Amino acid sequence: MIKTFLFPKAISDRTISISLLILRVVFGALFMVHGWTKLSNFDATVEAFGQMGMGGSIAVYFAIFGEFFCGLGILTGFLFRLALIPAIITMLVAFFGVTGMDITGGGEMSALYLAVFVALYITGAGKYSVDGFVAKRI
Repeated sequence: MIKTFLFPKAISDRTISISLLILRVVFGALFMVHGWTKLSNFDATVEAFGQMGMGGSIAVYFAIFGEFFCGLGILTGFLFRLALIPAIITMLVAFFGVTGMDITGGGEMSALYLAVFVALYITGAGKYSVDGFVAKRI
């Protein structure tokens, strides 16, 4: 039994879908919190983006869309891969543009989100998602 636990020969679809569900819910919810913070402090966020040379309100709108609204799509698995595209772009801008690829400083979180979102894009939402539910019906 321990040998099977430590060195499984196969992983079930159910186990994979549960793992994807956990990743989607955790990272989607955390991403939404980032977006909500920007949305609820919109004027201060526009000012901060302007100071970083990020172009003001248009960049903030994109960041809010990518973090809050696409975070909701990630969390629920609704239009999952479509929701991940702006999220990935937002994290690319954060990692390469804002943090300057500084893994030891502020870039660690954006690199983590980016890696998880790319992996989720590759795998898909799993069967415990809105997309999984719709796929069974069509």
